[in-house]
Parts: sequence; C-alpha cells; structure tokens
Amino acid sequence: MLSLLEQVSNFTGVALVHNTKADSSGNDDAQAIQYTTYETLIVEAKALRAKGNLPCQAVLSFENLTTFVTYLLAYESVVENLYLQPEAPLALLNTSNANNSATNKSNAYKSSASTPDSTDKYTAATVLHLPTSGTTGTPKWIAHTSASLCRAIKQGQQHQQTRWALCYQPFRYAGLQVLLQSLLNGATLVDCTTADTAKKVDIIRREKVNAISATPTLWRQFLLSGAFSDSSPPFTIEKITLGGEITDAPLLALLASQFPNAKIMHVYASTEAGVGFAVTDSQPGFPKQWLTTGVNGNNLKVDSEDVLWIKANAAQNTELKKINNTIVEVDSEGYVNTNDVVMIKDNRVYFKGRANGAINVGGQKVHPEHVEQVLLQSPLVSQALVYAKKSSIMGQLVVADVVLSSSKDIETKPTIALLLHCKKHLARFEMPTKINVTDSIAINASGKIGRTQQASTE
Repeated sequence: MLSLLEQVSNFTGVALVHNTKADSSGNDDAQAIQYTTYETLIVEAKALRAKGNLPCQAVLSFENLTTFVTYLLAYESVVENLYLQPEAPLALLNTSNANNSATNKSNAYKSSASTPDSTDKYTAATVLHLPTSGTTGTPKWIAHTSASLCRAIKQGQQHQQTRWALCYQPFRYAGLQVLLQSLLNGATLVDCTTADTAKKVDIIRREKVNAISATPTLWRQFLLSGAFSDSSPPFTIEKITLGGEITDAPLLALLASQFPNAKIMHVYASTEAGVGFAVTDSQPGFPKQWLTTGVNGNNLKVDSEDVLWIKANAAQNTELKKINNTIVEVDSEGYVNTNDVVMIKDNRVYFKGRANGAINVGGQKVHPEHVEQVLLQSPLVSQALVYAKKSSIMGQLVVADVVLSSSKDIETKPTIALLLHCKKHLARFEMPTKINVTDSIAINASGKIGRTQQASTE
C-alpha cells in the first residue's frame, strides 16, 4: 500500500484551513486565518524525511493542524510506532523497542527516539497508536495502520470539491477518519476543533463548508443555536455524518427538515473496532438482518448479555492483533467485544448504552443513554444528560438534567409532563427520580456528553 504522503502527492490547491495567532505580541485575541496548500504539505513533509535521523518511535500531539498533518505525512511508513497523544497525555505502551530516554520537542509535536540509532527508512507498516476517549472508563491505546484506518475511506474525483468541517480532534479515531477522508481525496479540511458552538458555525459559514461530521450532541447544539435556520444566504450542506454517540429518530428528522438536500448517515465506529457500518435509511439503530448477512465487510453478533460483537472479514495485521488483543476482548472466532448493549425490536437493532456505564438501581442495570433517548423523544427536550445519584438504600438512583426546547412554552409543568412521558416508555427502576431543568449541558472536547457527573448522596 502506498504511504499517505505518496497518496496525496499529486493533489493541488488548499488542503487545510485553520486559525492561528496573528502576531507574537502576546495578544491572545489576535487571530489570523492560515490556508495551507497540498504543495506546501508535500514539500515540508518530504523535507523532514530528507533530514534523516527520524525516530523509530514518535509522539505526535495537536496544537496546530498544519504541523500535525505535516508530521503525520512525514512519519507514517517511516517510523515504527507513532503515538497520537491526546491533550491529557497517556503513558506510552511498553513496546519491545521503546526507550524514551531521548525526547525532542517542537510546538505541536514531540518525537522520542526509541533506540540510539534512529532510522529514516522503515520497511513495515507504521503502527499508529490512537487513544480511546475514555468516556465511560480509563483511556487506552489502540493500534492501527494506515491500511486499517483507510479501509472505509471513499475515494474518487467526485469528492475533491468537498469542504469538510473538522469538529473532532484529529488524534481521535473519528477525527482522523475525517482528516483522511479529506486528504486522500484532495479536498479541503476546515479546522473547527478549538471553537465554541457559535464560532464553529461562523467558521463553517465563512469557509463555505458543505460536509460536517459531528456527534449527535454537537448537532443538537448546532440546531439549538438557530444559526443554521437563521442564516442568509442559507447554508449548503451536502453531507451530514453523525457518530460517537447513539443517534435518535427526532434528531434525524430535524436534520432532514433543516437540510433537505443533504445525504445524512449515522456511523457506527470505535477506536477499538474501526468503522463498523453506516446507516443511511433515516432510522436509528440498524437492520436486524445485518446480524445474519453482515455489513461493510464485517460480521455482527449479539451475545447472551445483549452486547454487540463485531468481526472484520478483511485480513488483519498480525502485529496489530498481538498489541490489541492484550487490551481489547476478542473471542475464539475473532469477534471484538464492542462493549455496546443493544436491544432487538421487530426488525431493528437499537443501541441502549455502554455495558460498563450502567447505573445499578437495586441490582437492576439502567443505561443512561437509553433514558436519554426516551427523554429526547419528547418535543419538550432538546438536550438530556442522565447520571447516577448515590442511594444508601438502592445503591444508585437515576437523575436527569434537561434543556427544554421552544415547545416548553406550551407546557406549564414540564418536569411532571416528562415524568409521565418516561412512565410510558421505561420500566419502574429506569425512571428518573428527579428531573432538573438547566440552561445548558457541557460537552467534552470530543463533542460528547461526559459521563462522570454524579449527584450528592441521598
């Protein structure tokens, strides 16, 4: 397989757009827009390689999109191990060649030599180590190669005019997928990672973005802001992708109404399993028949605990299996435990939540994501966060925070109405014991709702 640098070497035009400090005067508000061409990326990446003495093991962190991509292109297929370090650094794996005694730093990257004799030529595929988000547990490293990362990338001249908004951090699996989808098609990638919701919308408008990939939570914030509906001239969004969280029917309907000409899909993917599949039929969950037929080159199955397992049919890199099998649970048939609990209803499979994120109510498991989906089905709710409250009797109880939608004006007692709504769709032990109305719900840098909040003891 060609290296990433070789794959982009024939593209021209603007590759990356991001904000940068306009001067070095110490004015934190001074911003300038940087447009980086493919020609510049290629020349600078080749220059880094030409210097030689590249490390066998390198750590790449993200502060500047151009620098991040330049070093990614230079290092991939040359170094043995490349770690994409998150903002809260993770300890590196104890690989056979790891020796972090020497470390060189520069603005947006860090490279650490793993042996006394560094290399500028590596014959095997670079192992890229990506961090999981740690939404419901401790973050961990998962190994990939460019082949495994690019397996689901759609390439073709028809994608070259796409202008993608980068809303995920590029060291995360989802962000790297958007980055590679753009770069390997000669398209333009617009960095929206560091801005708040309002500024993201301003950047999207300014740069005439026509494709956006974001979490359902971030999409709700976009819609709640009203910026897309109030814009003149209107936004021209052609591609909408949702991922990273459970996608619900009301959100899909809102997006279809707001962007009637856009192709909308929600993607099931994880750092551990890679891209599983994309759903394009405007419904949450996925067709039950995929458990029998497979989808997108993957086989699926649900175990006795209602947990989804996935297996890629493509030949898997032996080195990756050796690294990941010590971190990810894999059964004797090669299926990876996704840790996602599902429920099968009629001819559809719906996601309920993470197996390790359940609330324990008197020995009964309640998935907060499932309760959130029920709350979001109400026209009164635009955003919801469900979490545990400690209880001396039950162990834990269910609590919900909600942001009300504009429909709140027609309901004088929204919390009572929401409890009645939940009663119709949830078992008694799943019912929130309290619903708090709030103005906003915080999201983390990955665009997801954090799962660490817990109310005080009963």
